Amino acid sequence: SIDRQEGAMVLPTKLILSTIHLVLLGVLLLLAGTSSFQCSSVDQATLLAIKKQWGNPWQLVSWDPVANADHCKWTGMVCGGGCSGAVTGISLPRLNLTGKVPESLCDLPSLSRLDLSYNNLTGGFPRGPLYNCSQLRFLDLSYNAFHGVLPHDISRLSPAMEHLNLSTNYFSGTVPAAVAGLPALRSLILDKNQFTGAYPAAEISKLARLEKLTLAFNPFVPAPAPLEFSKLTNLSYLWMGDMNMTGEIPKAYSSLVNLQMMAICENNLTGEIPAWVWQHPKLKYVYLFTNGLTGKLPRKITAVNLIELDVSDNQLTGEIPEEIVNLKNLSILFMYTNQLSGTIPASIAMLPNLRDIRLFENNLSGELPATLWSLPKLIILDILNNGFTGALPTKIPENIQWLDVGNNKFSGSLPTSATGLLVFSAANNLLSGELPADMSKFAKLTRLELSGNQLTGAIP
Repeated sequence: SIDRQEGAMVLPTKLILSTIHLVLLGVLLLLAGTSSFQCSSVDQATLLAIKKQWGNPWQLVSWDPVANADHCKWTGMVCGGGCSGAVTGISLPRLNLTGKVPESLCDLPSLSRLDLSYNNLTGGFPRGPLYNCSQLRFLDLSYNAFHGVLPHDISRLSPAMEHLNLSTNYFSGTVPAAVAGLPALRSLILDKNQFTGAYPAAEISKLARLEKLTLAFNPFVPAPAPLEFSKLTNLSYLWMGDMNMTGEIPKAYSSLVNLQMMAICENNLTGEIPAWVWQHPKLKYVYLFTNGLTGKLPRKITAVNLIELDVSDNQLTGEIPEEIVNLKNLSILFMYTNQLSGTIPASIAMLPNLRDIRLFENNLSGELPATLWSLPKLIILDILNNGFTGALPTKIPENIQWLDVGNNKFSGSLPTSATGLLVFSAANNLLSGELPADMSKFAKLTRLELSGNQLTGAIP
């Protein structure tokens, strides 16, 4: 019948199609294998060329196809990408590599990450090889010995560049405005070089995706903190220390709503610390030390995520407010070398994470809150050169390792136990009585300063 004839025709047709599919699949697998082999062999040859251009350093001894045919297992290699064996990352930090960056480096077509930090590489900015890295997203050349000016066409780096770290080298001249031509940048790290002149604040402020910006420790021409940076609303990390900054901390920086770390220390800043600093919901680390900041500490303190606060070496006045109790996560409190007065608020004992309190060289007075000694994580308490009175506790808690109460007006006898103390300085007070008879309870002590008191008796 017609049905049987059609059924008879279907079976051989299916067999033919299945055979064709198998053949095509085999061809595709063969092509894929060939492509993978070609990709792998080309990258391996490039790596060997890089090693040769570097002078075959002993640090790259593993780059040897005889000892290990899989170059993805060689030192510093990261592989992935569209074919097996494609090198996507090279990470060679802290290997004491010397010389210049090899010209063949960017003959690796899939290279997206390059970390050569903490070596002794020299020469100018390696524009020759790096401008050919079309996929490069991460470049770390920090802690080397590169020198000279950055090229005016630095925007010829990969348009995909997200992380550019040139920290701690000897780059000089001006920071090129062309950095604005790298729109994908999330990190621009230029600290600890020898850049001079004016930095291109207007151009940097165009990098809308920027999350981390460091310009610290460069001898830029004196200039106010750039208002343009208030546009960088994605910033979480801002380090502009020791770069000849003048004027006040801009109130406009309150727009930096994602800021977690701000260091504008060791400059010539004046005026008051703006209210937004004390009220910022995300700030964790604030370093404003060694400036000329004035004014009183505010009553409204709501920056509840602060972990480290350093406003030391300024000209701040007034009292430490009770509202400091709101900083529940505070671990480090540095307010030394100011003109603060009044007492240490009792509420400070309600900050359970405090481990380092330095309030020396102020005009603080009164007795220390008894609850201060109960802070469970406190390691360092330095209140040298103030006007504190009252007695020291009989027992210094074991967690405290450094205690400096020198040049105050403490009276009474010395503590009789301080099993965790490494350093104890109580010089120039009004302490009296004898030294503790059992010094085994001070077994860890490495430094003891008690001169300028009214102590009597024998040395045990």
